[in-house]
Amino acid sequence: MDVLSFSTIAGIIKNEINRKCGLNLSQTRILLYFYHNGNTALKMGDLAEKLKISLSTLSRQLQQKKTMSFVTIKRSESDSSKTVLLNDQGLEKISELRNVLKEIEESLLHGLTEQEIKTFDQIFTKLVQKTKETSSL
Repeated sequence: MDVLSFSTIAGIIKNEINRKCGLNLSQTRILLYFYHNGNTALKMGDLAEKLKISLSTLSRQLQQKKTMSFVTIKRSESDSSKTVLLNDQGLEKISELRNVLKEIEESLLHGLTEQEIKTFDQIFTKLVQKTKETSSL
C-alpha cells in the first residue's frame, strides 16, 4: 500500500472544495468545526486549540477578507479575549460546502459495492482514530 496516496486524495479533495466553493483549507476547517459544534460561540484561544493551530495562525486566518465575511468576532467586555461564531453568510456557506463534500464522497466511492463502502468506512475510521491517539504520526 502506498500511504502517500492519502496525500494525493487529500489534494484532490482540497482542490475540488476550492474550485466549487472558493474556500481554502483553513476556511473549510473553521466552517466545519462550527458546523459540527452547533455554531457555538468560542473564544479565539479555545478555537485555536480545537483546530490544533496557534492563536497567531488563527488570528491571521480570521483576518482574511473571505473568512471575515463568514464569522462574527466580538471582543469580551470582561477581558481582552475575542469570541468567534459563524454569521448568516457563514451558515449559508456551510450548506454549500456540505453539498460539495457529499458530491466528492459519492464520486470517490462510485463503483464500490455497499459492502466495500462499509468495510472501507470501518477501516478508515480506525485509521483516523489511531492517528488521533498517536500524534507522532
